[in-house]
Amino acid sequence: MNVLFLTRYSQRGGSSRYMVHQYLPAYAQAGMRCTVEPLFDDRYFEFGILDRPTGMGEIARHGLYYARRVARRLRALLNAHRYDLVVFEKELFPYLPYGFEEWLRRRGVRFVVLFDDATYAYYRQHPFPLVRWLCRGKIERIVRNATHVIVWNDHLAGYMRRLTPRVSVVNSGVDMTRYPPKDYRAPRASERLVIGWIGTPNGFPYLRSLETVFGELARQYPLELHVISAAPYTSAHIPVVNHPWSLQTEVHLLHALDIGVMPLPDDEWTRGKSGVKAVQYMAVGVPAVCSPVGVARRLIVPNVNGVLADNPTAWRAALARLLDDPTLRERMGMAGRATVMQAYSIQSVAPTLVDILLRVGQRKDAP
Repeated sequence: MNVLFLTRYSQRGGSSRYMVHQYLPAYAQAGMRCTVEPLFDDRYFEFGILDRPTGMGEIARHGLYYARRVARRLRALLNAHRYDLVVFEKELFPYLPYGFEEWLRRRGVRFVVLFDDATYAYYRQHPFPLVRWLCRGKIERIVRNATHVIVWNDHLAGYMRRLTPRVSVVNSGVDMTRYPPKDYRAPRASERLVIGWIGTPNGFPYLRSLETVFGELARQYPLELHVISAAPYTSAHIPVVNHPWSLQTEVHLLHALDIGVMPLPDDEWTRGKSGVKAVQYMAVGVPAVCSPVGVARRLIVPNVNGVLADNPTAWRAALARLLDDPTLRERMGMAGRATVMQAYSIQSVAPTLVDILLRVGQRKDAP
């Protein structure tokens, strides 16, 4: 079976990496002949614009690059009918109205759409009125007309199933061969205890919600905050060590953490997140403290493989308890790793994805 993957990003983009790139060996092993065409290649990440919505000014500054990438995607779409199945993330072109997906459907192309966040909510809340107008109802129309939809959490599944019955849910997965466990017997690099956060700069507002908590804890413990991201994070309340993210160093940097945090407000956008941040902490055996939002409610068994905290008092208590007790950190971290190995690794998720794509690609019925 020939499959065309139209990803949003190259492997450097987290969403594309966790939804497509890391599963390509499993697809190939299952006999699929995979072609991957990212809309944005590695050069896109040199523009440093992931911490804000892309505006017309940014597009104008890099106009030639965007024009070339759009032309490349259009060429891929012209050849899409040669494949048994086309798989793409969320939409074919961000910020443009529905239409290209309809063109595929009318040509008889079978396509699967992948969602790891609530893109429909993103467009409804976009700061630019023109984008809100152009993309109103776009995601809903894509979902209704897709041959199949794959989502990465139950909240998204609930929304999508109001639009189509052709929906499958899978867990976020990480490659456990890349995520060895933290060595709790190794000498510490520093006397300071380390709270850590990994993610793109557009998640900094969520991290800032813990600033008061960090300030209180920093007065009580020798503490520093490690931030693994594409841009530096600053704080007036806690010493910060910034680490530029890279695929080569992320696991090593995660091993240096004593606790990983995933603070989130409870809204439509955050309920649709895939929770991969917490999965990464847990995969290396670092205890995770998370807001009880979205996938975290299913991923975390409170006080067994992680902790859920829904207000500043709960966050301070959870972090203080783990900072006080290295044995608890190790026990909870290893329980989290066991959870990931069982249900949130690519080794456990890949067979489900392979089965879905083979079934959809070989089916003769169409929406």
